[in-house]
Amino acid sequence: MPRTGLSPQAIQERAVTHAMERMRRDGFRKVRLVDVAQDIGVSHAALYSHFADKAALLDAVSARWLQAIDAEQDAYIQTRRDPREKIVGWCLRLHRAKREKVRLDPELYKSFEAGSDLGKPYIQEHLGNVVRQMTTLVQEAMAAGQLRRGDPERAAAILLAAGAAFHHPRMVAQFLHVDREPLLRQTMETVLKGLR
Repeated sequence: MPRTGLSPQAIQERAVTHAMERMRRDGFRKVRLVDVAQDIGVSHAALYSHFADKAALLDAVSARWLQAIDAEQDAYIQTRRDPREKIVGWCLRLHRAKREKVRLDPELYKSFEAGSDLGKPYIQEHLGNVVRQMTTLVQEAMAAGQLRRGDPERAAAILLAAGAAFHHPRMVAQFLHVDREPLLRQTMETVLKGLR
């Protein structure tokens, strides 16, 4: 353990938390590793052993946000509800989570938007979780006889493509001041009807 008495994981967690606070207060472009290191009581060099640069720290902030969404969506999947309604509910919840981040945490969203690249591991992990979750929901609906039996991964891909405009962060930001939930519900119900 370092002289701070903190484990490497604790240092990383605290660095991310303090970076988020600084982003909210000063804007993400003004976050500096030296300031975050000072906030958590470690040297600038020590923080570099956990984050290669500022971009890596900002990626860790975005990764925490997406992991929290994934965990909440996984918990929702475990609830006992009508399978088809659960698919619509899952889509609505994902839309709301991303909309709330854009609305309530604009600096964290701007950081995510500026640094997002589909090839980054945390984004690939999130996208993989989204596909896994929707596939699980489709399998449940197929087992209940609410969707036509077939390839659940293909049906999940169709549903995710239909909902992409409602949960892609850039599209969410573009329509931030429009209540798109009725349209999202109608879109998903229409696609589900076609998959029945």
